[in-house]
Amino acid sequence: MPTATQLNLPLDNEIGTLARLCRDLAQGGVNLLAIAAPESGGEGGIRLLVMNRDVAVRALSKAGYLFAEEQVLFLELTNRPGALAKAVEKLAKAKIDIRYAYVTASPRAKKTAAVIAVPEADLARAVKLLG
Repeated sequence: MPTATQLNLPLDNEIGTLARLCRDLAQGGVNLLAIAAPESGGEGGIRLLVMNRDVAVRALSKAGYLFAEEQVLFLELTNRPGALAKAVEKLAKAKIDIRYAYVTASPRAKKTAAVIAVPEADLARAVKLLG
């Protein structure tokens, strides 16, 4: 079960912010695997999982974005009821806190992708449990 490097960007929650970011990433040749852009008042944070971290870092830096990197769990699960429950129950039983998660799949997809963030100190243990 792999981990992935997620890029976290502190961005203002304004009209066009996400559009500009996506255009800047596209022009830099960045292919997104996942993006989370939750609503949070006037200030927001966007989380990106990308195919190629180096390409994304180059594109974001060139466009003038500030960002931080974070290691997260990146699970590929069967797209069926209970698949995510099984994974997060293992973490709960091991007393590993889930800081946040985001998951999506097409209704016709056989697999779903889940991004789960746990405290850095617990990442290796979480990988072992879910691997």
